Amino acid sequence: MPTAGGTRFSRRACLVGAATALCSRTGGGATLATVRLGILQFGTIQWLADVIRRHGFDSGHAIALETLTLANTDAGRVALMAGAADIVVADWFFVATQRAAGVGLGFVPFSAATGAIMAPSASPLRSLADVKKVRLGVAGGPLDKSWLLVQAAARRTAGVDLTNVVYGAPPLLGAKLEQGELDAVLTFWNFAAGLEAVGFRQVLSVADCARALGLPGNLVLVGFVFHTGWADANRAAVEGFLAGATEAETLLARDSDEWQRLRPLMGAPDDTLFAALRRRFIEGIAEPAETPEQRQAAERLFDIVLRTGGLRATGGLARLPDGVFWQASE
Repeated sequence: MPTAGGTRFSRRACLVGAATALCSRTGGGATLATVRLGILQFGTIQWLADVIRRHGFDSGHAIALETLTLANTDAGRVALMAGAADIVVADWFFVATQRAAGVGLGFVPFSAATGAIMAPSASPLRSLADVKKVRLGVAGGPLDKSWLLVQAAARRTAGVDLTNVVYGAPPLLGAKLEQGELDAVLTFWNFAAGLEAVGFRQVLSVADCARALGLPGNLVLVGFVFHTGWADANRAAVEGFLAGATEAETLLARDSDEWQRLRPLMGAPDDTLFAALRRRFIEGIAEPAETPEQRQAAERLFDIVLRTGGLRATGGLARLPDGVFWQASE
């Protein structure tokens, strides 16, 4: 995904640029720059941090990666704003609202993994028009961006409003689906993997809904967030971290043994769940922006969210501010 000003962003270009920029520091034995990364105890960013440190993808780029365990996403935002963490994982709508309020945050894509509508394997549900007729559980609340995309797609493709909805936490909704109290659940990708592992099937993904709205299927909402003042003052360290993250993702995309080493962190004793989590994580690895159309995609997504959820869904913003997507060195 590009910068809001139109400059293309490529984490894979960072890998080359950072290695070149940091060569003299690593060769000269300079002190490693510390980068403090906020992680969720059960989040996928923990997996990435483990691979980075175990393989020295941090020290190889002249940084020392430290992690701060957080209770939830909100705690990560608090830690970032309080200066307890240098980088956290959050969505770019959070960055947009902060920039509009005068706080200089920046965003770099991390994951394009999306949630899905899950239903029992024998369910007749095949489309959003079918979903209109059943009891649907929705994780994340009424202003969740994935839910707003699903609603917009339902209106555009089927001319229906999805109104028979129950909101709740993903584990609770999954339990109600298993008990037959709900007919389908829109949930986050890792919980969708859990339902898949016990025999439920995917009706539609959020990526399917994005494509129905003319957006790229590999839409990135979640990424690395940091203060741009800190990043500009520590550009080599930031690009070193991004380079290490790219190396870790590349390894995970090709090396099955690496996943076995990660398995204790994944909470996946069942082989089916383990395979589903691995597949969905790899499918969600964020690709670098390569076309000018990516800039328009971010603006179109913002417009869809605004029209579907109103100003409450965009944090009171009527337009996407400039500078949301941080620009790495060429």
